[in-house]
Amino acid sequence: MLARIIYAIGGFIETLIALRFVLRLIGANAGNVIVGWIYTWSTPFVAPFSGILGQDATVIHGVGTVTQSVFDWTALVALVVIGLIVGFIGSIVGRSHV
Repeated sequence: MLARIIYAIGGFIETLIALRFVLRLIGANAGNVIVGWIYTWSTPFVAPFSGILGQDATVIHGVGTVTQSVFDWTALVALVVIGLIVGFIGSIVGRSHV
């Protein structure tokens, strides 16, 4: 039961980061309410990985901001590392409750 909760929370976080990656890749307007919400809520999860490959985790947005396509290496690294961590913790918790 606890492993399922861990996987569900991890899945939600991974979905947020994946959406961030895709939206930045297609150059979505950060001034949009939904896009801005995704960027705001995903930033704390990608921030620890900021600068690993020379990119910052911040997204500049506001009225009149010109958006461009960005291959967000920070989000990609966060997806892989958080996925591994959630998988590892979920398997340990699932194994201990058998």
